[in-house]
Amino acid sequence: MKKLFISVCLLLAGMSVANAQLSFGLSSGGVLGGDTNKNATFAPGYFGELDARYIFKHEIYLTFTPRFESSSYKSKASSPYEFFYYTNSMEFPLHVGHRSKLTDKVMLFYDLGPSFHWIMTNNYTGSVYGVELSSQEHPVGTGYSPRFNMDLGATVGVDVWNHMKVFAGFDYGVFPEQTAAFLENFQVKPTHQFSVRLGIGCYFSFKKRK
Repeated sequence: MKKLFISVCLLLAGMSVANAQLSFGLSSGGVLGGDTNKNATFAPGYFGELDARYIFKHEIYLTFTPRFESSSYKSKASSPYEFFYYTNSMEFPLHVGHRSKLTDKVMLFYDLGPSFHWIMTNNYTGSVYGVELSSQEHPVGTGYSPRFNMDLGATVGVDVWNHMKVFAGFDYGVFPEQTAAFLENFQVKPTHQFSVRLGIGCYFSFKKRK
């Protein structure tokens, strides 16, 4: 962890020396959450994030977007299990990307990379895999869900006038969303969370190259 922190600091310092473009902003939008369990389906949610982006030569950039996300999913109508699940989390994506010019005022951008995922609260309601739960069952609190996870994500969108952006993103949980205790207790295969985001943002600070 210490080596990673030092590497990131050196990278940011290097980009400053290279006289990078620097922008800050806010974004928000809707999210559809789900997991790889075939009995589950999407349910709506929302997110909000801070944007920090360093753009250096050849329109390659590094972006850091701390994000609050509230997502959920539920059992399909045809599923023998009836449950509803939601989670509130903080995510800390660090992505590398590239921009290309579409018109004088529009830039296409795309980026990808890892994200550190911290689950703040989560909740199961209903029967899970045939086992009846209380009306407020918290997997993190009971040791059934890990507090921390890691995602791999990608984002694609457009910058308009260098002050606004419209984008779509996808994140996939690298590690199972259940602990070993959950898998043993419910005797199911591990599943992974994922989410699809659609959002719009505005940059409130922008510094151009000299």
